[in-house]
Amino acid sequence: MSDPQLYAKLKEFIGFGPEDLQNLRALAPLFKEHGAAITDSFYTRLAANPDTAPLIEGRVEKLKQTHMRWMEGLFLGEYGDSYMEERWRIGLVHVRVGIPPWWVEAVTSFLRDAGSALITSTFPGPEGAALSRSYLKILDIDLWLINLAYNDERLARLCNFTGMSRKLLERCVAQGK
Repeated sequence: MSDPQLYAKLKEFIGFGPEDLQNLRALAPLFKEHGAAITDSFYTRLAANPDTAPLIEGRVEKLKQTHMRWMEGLFLGEYGDSYMEERWRIGLVHVRVGIPPWWVEAVTSFLRDAGSALITSTFPGPEGAALSRSYLKILDIDLWLINLAYNDERLARLCNFTGMSRKLLERCVAQGK
């Protein structure tokens, strides 16, 4: 399950604040104009990879639309509990359709690179650097939430498989430290 307190601590730790909200809102028009090209490039790469191509086969256009909505959400300037819950659900969908977590990491790396290149080519100098930092922060937050969803879902599956309580499994994991 998502954890609003942990979410708030993470945002505080990485320094995600009002300036980032302003920066991300300022990026919305740029990504509205160029986001489709990033999405197309992203899905072209997925389709060309033998490990990811079967995951998207026959659904590329619908997935592109979903990806565009996700990307638009990065720039709305609203990053409270509802944002956290939505990103958490996205993580659960990735788990349930069988996307291995390392592909989510790789995809995020692709999006970091493509988005940062777009930002810094459009806004050279200190402005572009600040905008890019905010973009990277929100991608990291999204990735963190998706990874937590993976961890939570795996723990739930282990509980179901073993019949052990969640608390007991968490204690077992903690004992390994």
